[in-house]
Amino acid sequence: MAANPVCLVCQVAMVRGFMTERGPGNSTNLPHWSEGDPEWSNWTGEVSPRQIKAALKVVAYRCPKCEALRLYAPSGSTH
Repeated sequence: MAANPVCLVCQVAMVRGFMTERGPGNSTNLPHWSEGDPEWSNWTGEVSPRQIKAALKVVAYRCPKCEALRLYAPSGSTH
């Protein structure tokens, strides 16, 4: 991931930000990326505890000109 990503379409500097997801009880969570396919777990549902622990935080950048988003999951950005 470049320190200052540039839009692939417009070639202008992108703005760093983040995305949120609504969870149970109106909680707000940040998205994560997991390698491979989801592994069902009776305890956690669609994703196994191993995958949850290994998941990487997602960093988002937005182009101020064309409004495109680029998502990254930097190594070492686990819980």
